[in-house]
Amino acid sequence: MGFYNSIDNTSNFVISFTASPRQDFGVFAKGYFQAASAVAQGLLAKQRFPDYEAYPVVFLYRQSLELYLKGLLYRAAILSAFKDIEGIDSCLHNRHRLIPLAQSAGRVCQALFPADQSLLHIVNKAGRIASEFEEIDSDSYSYRYPIHRQGNASTKHHQLVNLLALHETMRDLLRELDTVDLGLSIETSKAQEIHEVLQEVQSVLSEVE
Repeated sequence: MGFYNSIDNTSNFVISFTASPRQDFGVFAKGYFQAASAVAQGLLAKQRFPDYEAYPVVFLYRQSLELYLKGLLYRAAILSAFKDIEGIDSCLHNRHRLIPLAQSAGRVCQALFPADQSLLHIVNKAGRIASEFEEIDSDSYSYRYPIHRQGNASTKHHQLVNLLALHETMRDLLRELDTVDLGLSIETSKAQEIHEVLQEVQSVLSEVE
């Protein structure tokens, strides 16, 4: 028994318990979102805090945004398959750049839900914030390490971030993306049910013939 499960009580938590892990991005994103929000609120309540205590907040919010965007793309790929819509990318997105992810999310939402103005507004906002995040952390290194792989500084010299502005902006966006994740999950379940019913009908008709 390892140190990590040497105690058995209500603080136990489980990971990798679903059959389709590609659909779990939203759950992971929510975890990073809530962790970032909790740390940010604690720091803001103190008003003054050591700079380094805020570094994890930037990473956690960025990681949540990245995961919500990747989750959107994977859910869209599944939904498009059930709806027989072609041209939706289903490949693994194993890079960390936010701008390409946000651009892809915008394209798939436009293809799947061209009349949903509220959804398109959210993905457009995500694209704008992804572009602004690029200025302070282009590849998810800046607030995890002081240097890049090449040994250079991971951020611009004396880079300034306002915690309140970061917290309020990311909180609002990630809440919206969490709603999008839930909505896509519901749409996918509906599309799957319809797809299965049509398959059953086709099977019955083929037997009749």
